[in-house]
Amino acid sequence: MTSVPVAAIQMTSGADLNANLRAAESALQEAAQGGAKIVLLPENFALYGGDYRACAEQHGAALQEWLAHWARTLRICLVGGTIPLATRPDGTDVANGKVRACSLAFDQNGVLQGRYDKLHLFDVNVADAQGRYCESDVFEPGDSLTIVELLGVSVGMAVCYDLRFALLARALVDRGAQLLLYPSAFTETTGQAHWHLLLRARAVESGCYVLAADQCGQHNTRRRSFGHSLLSDPWGKVIAELDNSVGVLHAELDLLVLQDIRDRLPLHKHQRLATSLKS
Repeated sequence: MTSVPVAAIQMTSGADLNANLRAAESALQEAAQGGAKIVLLPENFALYGGDYRACAEQHGAALQEWLAHWARTLRICLVGGTIPLATRPDGTDVANGKVRACSLAFDQNGVLQGRYDKLHLFDVNVADAQGRYCESDVFEPGDSLTIVELLGVSVGMAVCYDLRFALLARALVDRGAQLLLYPSAFTETTGQAHWHLLLRARAVESGCYVLAADQCGQHNTRRRSFGHSLLSDPWGKVIAELDNSVGVLHAELDLLVLQDIRDRLPLHKHQRLATSLKS
């Protein structure tokens, strides 16, 4: 396939798990009916706020099966934003009552192809109603990179705050990534300042398509997300973009365009890392 239809689902998730899943189901069906073959859900699509550890212990297995079911039923490759899981990839328990923010990639048969645990945790001060964000109070960071093959496309997996770390994108490209995924819950304040800049920069410097599915709107009295889910091509051109309302972004990856840009601007051949230079 030289052209791959993709979709990014934009949601306003809250603390009601069942309501979130109903909204996601409707959006997934819309994405599939629109022809999408690779579909990305946003970060925390199933639960935004609330008790993540309780959700992981009570619903972790069911959420994984939910993702597999919809991938299999709709015949789509589905990347499940993030869900909280109380176990690490090796099966050991996450300590201290914390969880990991896990992004799971399923193929069209509902078979798990890869798991990525969010590496960079959002411990920052933002000039909004929330003010202090400290994900490390609740989450344990991951410790490995993940590349999956979906419909012949090499996909590098990342999550939200990972977007600010160019070395992660570079490492994924060095392992063959053609598409970088960023399921997100970017705050409105930081999104207005940096969302487009960072996504387009990651696309240009890596020579990859970049697909981002963001949360949007007002989640509760203190938290509001930026929205503007989008697809950027490797030249930094925004192919498609949503506003700050619930919806489904439809776009296409053109692998011939990807290869043409990489042939004309072969960044991957020109990279000279500081560790390889003489002091």
